[in-house]
Amino acid sequence: MKKVIFFIAFLTALGCKAQSTTTYATIYNQFAQLNHDPQAAISGKYLQLENSTTNEVIVLDTTQIDSSSSYKYYLHFANLNNKEGKTYKAIDECEKSHSFSSTMCGIVFNYSPTSHFVITAHCNNSSLFNESVDERTMTITLSKVVNGSTQEIKSKTISQQVDLSTGFNYLGVNVEESNITVMAGENELNPLFSLPILNSNESGVKVVKVGYFVGPAAKISIERAVLSVSQHVKDPVELLATQWNREALDRHFAQSKNPFEGYWTYLDRDMEDTWLKLGGRYTIALVENSQGYDIIYVDGAQVKKSLWHTGMKKGEMRNTIFTDNFNASWIDATLEPINQDVYATFESGVILNIKFPVYKSQVRFSKVLDQQHE
Repeated sequence: MKKVIFFIAFLTALGCKAQSTTTYATIYNQFAQLNHDPQAAISGKYLQLENSTTNEVIVLDTTQIDSSSSYKYYLHFANLNNKEGKTYKAIDECEKSHSFSSTMCGIVFNYSPTSHFVITAHCNNSSLFNESVDERTMTITLSKVVNGSTQEIKSKTISQQVDLSTGFNYLGVNVEESNITVMAGENELNPLFSLPILNSNESGVKVVKVGYFVGPAAKISIERAVLSVSQHVKDPVELLATQWNREALDRHFAQSKNPFEGYWTYLDRDMEDTWLKLGGRYTIALVENSQGYDIIYVDGAQVKKSLWHTGMKKGEMRNTIFTDNFNASWIDATLEPINQDVYATFESGVILNIKFPVYKSQVRFSKVLDQQHE
């Protein structure tokens, strides 16, 4: 059987500090997660909704997005009530009919109970009844809505690379930290503009949603809706950081009445070297918590020494029903915890023994009685 060797040390692959990265995982495509409005209907492979009222219709996706996440969202849709020179009827709350010659559809993002952003697309003619000078264009507008009040942020008018009638277009947004990019196009998503913008979550909500927008008298036909949400992979060293440094540890231990709190330095080891190898002659610190002790790295790393600094978490010791006996965890060479069948015991109050029975190994530390140990 092939044996795997672990180092009792903090290591990163290839000896390099891991960097934070962002990857995107597509949650769904088409429109399976959209919360269908009662007016919406599936027509073949399309989701369609006609807004016959003068009110705006917003249909939200059921997916909840962490408000701090980066994500991409786009629709492939057509506004079927967008024929040049034609008007469309909508009824207000008093049953009065209104005519609209320019209807709009779009997407909603960063939606929370009090605010959201909306990107709309609508077409106009510069001089409908004078063909010699008339030009039909599409205007893409980004607005922010707060407590029902709409503020236009930016818009762009285009006449190329989009369908200006009832054909399908892409409309999308890339939300990344405090920056957004608005995109549109007939055959692909082309960036229109990017700008830094404050998140819509001034109220501190933890999750937001996305969806689509249908203006008065518009009829949307959605072929596809795609949402991709970022997955942040943090620097493993950052994940192991704590609030402790040498000065803070010294101050804490100077006031501590717990005889087990303090610095502990490498004493000896009994290891099966084909399974487990020591990554350094460590000095560690034990800091009491509600469940036992945090094990904090102080110094002594020999393997990948440059990765280490005082205050990184080295492991944990959790109380059991037995006096001076603990369930423990330790960090292996890949920065993953060894937390199965790891135990720690105190011997005579001055020796800490961390045992790895699966690997037929143990490491012992002795208490540093002089807390000013260097």
